[in-house]
Amino acid sequence: MDASTVAYYAAHAREVAARYEHVASPIETYFASAFPAGCRVLDVGCGSGRDLARLRALGYDAFGVEPVEALRVEALGRHPELEGRIAEAGLPDIGTPFGGAFDAILSSAVLMHLPEGSLFDAAFALRRLLRPHGRLLLSTPLARGEPLRDDRDAFGRLFLPITPEELQLLLERIGFQHIGRWDSDDALARAGTRWSTQLFELRAASALRPADQIEGILNRDRKVATYKLALFRALAEIAIQEPRAASWRTEARVAVPVDRIAERWLLYYWPIFAGRHVPQSQDEGGPNPSRNPLRFRRALTELIDTYRHAGEHGGLTAWYLDRMAGRLGPQARARLALALRDIETAIRVGPVAHSGGALETGRMFGWDGAAKAVTMPAEVWRELSLLGHWIVDAVIVRWAALTARFAQRQGLDAGSVLPLLLARPLPERATELARTIYRASGIDRCVWTNQPLGARFHVDHIIPFSLWGNNDFWNLVPVTPAANLRKSDKLPAASLLEARRTALAQAWEATRAAAQSGFDSQAMKLLAPSELQGEMRWPRLFSRLREAVEFTALQRGTERWSP
Repeated sequence: MDASTVAYYAAHAREVAARYEHVASPIETYFASAFPAGCRVLDVGCGSGRDLARLRALGYDAFGVEPVEALRVEALGRHPELEGRIAEAGLPDIGTPFGGAFDAILSSAVLMHLPEGSLFDAAFALRRLLRPHGRLLLSTPLARGEPLRDDRDAFGRLFLPITPEELQLLLERIGFQHIGRWDSDDALARAGTRWSTQLFELRAASALRPADQIEGILNRDRKVATYKLALFRALAEIAIQEPRAASWRTEARVAVPVDRIAERWLLYYWPIFAGRHVPQSQDEGGPNPSRNPLRFRRALTELIDTYRHAGEHGGLTAWYLDRMAGRLGPQARARLALALRDIETAIRVGPVAHSGGALETGRMFGWDGAAKAVTMPAEVWRELSLLGHWIVDAVIVRWAALTARFAQRQGLDAGSVLPLLLARPLPERATELARTIYRASGIDRCVWTNQPLGARFHVDHIIPFSLWGNNDFWNLVPVTPAANLRKSDKLPAASLLEARRTALAQAWEATRAAAQSGFDSQAMKLLAPSELQGEMRWPRLFSRLREAVEFTALQRGTERWSP
């Protein structure tokens, strides 16, 4: 604690103790909800002993530490039952009072008396004293009524101006989860003074948040191939765009079918494999490009060879459209099945088996052979769902940098791999396919405005291509050129979707009638397999579309549109 502050409390211990003992504890009201009944609690900076005595009276196995000897004397004089339960210690060098391993810690009106340079050490010291899932209840000033000079009051006491939000971030970064916050007036009725009380819980096993675990894998694990980057990119995109792919397990884990991941890997690696040799591991390539290839490079290259004549990136768009329309020939279907099989094997024996080996938390992923699914902690899946679009962008940049490093080590010039990592089937070709279907089906009204389409109508992405990169049939609707121009990269308003649900269903009916297998496989990105059955398929698909639009609007801050 700050030396001048300690000196003040030592000189005025009796006065301070009397003042605090005169009023009821303002923080006592949170004890029952914050701390498990009868648990082992440490009151850090117990002062006059008021709160510590209340904890004991309420049945807690409570102990206290106080750095000011005069206050310890006052506490024992006023609460003799605390004999043997108060030790000399304070933050940040608190040590391990009473053996540590506490279920809960109370620190009321203490942290604001620490110099800023000691705050991190104090927070980490509190963390060391807690068991996993231990609770931390803190109170700090929200506002001070009296004027301060250089963060000190007229008596020389330090009042560090740390906000509750700043304190919350500090604690979350070292492994705490924020549970609640309550703001209140001053118990001593000092004008202009208010307090903030916050409750935290220490995460089990590690100080790492799920996002930090992901960062740890990408940063600390061995970087011998681009597999781990591809896995996190795929999982983040699936979490955002195919949330129904995940199944929630009772053991707080989530499983994602490996075939969903493999489908995305195929799209990632196709542009990379289609051009000149660009190494994707530290071993493949060198003077001999055929040396130690990725497990699935040969199978995927054979599939690419089927379409290599059909346009840029090895005919990626042509292959995608053929599959979308159900036009794949026997050879292409066989080569696709072989490529996906080899990709699934690479996922299972590569990043799933090894990701997280450098972390204290250990391996992140598991393998469910019966379900053919990749499993992970539920909290990691939640993080991917909330931050997926940020994770995808970060992974792509790291992927490009890692590829350049592999090429440099092998004496190769890989060029700029970033355009290859961003390559996707061209949206113009997908919309042209949808336009042909709509024209043949006889649909003649704009989905958004109900105006006549005319001969030169457009096809709109419901969720803009710039946000999702999605060309699936369910995401494409016929619109007038004027509506398409006005909507642009905006998301449709909720009221517009609701008003035009019948028109949406008609567009879906038309594309499904023309390409049922392609439509159904794409719709399963929004639906669970059981939902794509019977007469309820359109209401269910519409409901999932609404969810996707609303989640995207909230997470990406996208402007909404209505004609």
